[in-house]
Amino acid sequence: MEKKAKSQKRSFNKEFKLEAIELAKKIGNSQAARELDLHESSIRTWKRKFEGPFPKNIKEKVTYSDLEKEVKKLKKELNYLNEINKILKKSHGILSQDHMGGMK
Repeated sequence: MEKKAKSQKRSFNKEFKLEAIELAKKIGNSQAARELDLHESSIRTWKRKFEGPFPKNIKEKVTYSDLEKEVKKLKKELNYLNEINKILKKSHGILSQDHMGGMK
């Protein structure tokens, strides 16, 4: 029986990792991983490590007043949806009574 050679763990310097991330941004994670003979998860891990969990392509900062406007808009939308929900519940009750022939 042939003994399988134990694979050595490869290590990469920070410069290589950053270049791999840039390449992945241009051509995609899977293609970059194939070209660099890496596993795709390595590139994803490096991206999270160096760029954080959220993309940094947001160019403008969100102000407090913008957030207040968004909250106001969402509250208005929530109230609207709650009203629709109430109407649907009432109509379901009315239709259920009609379907039963007025017997309960």
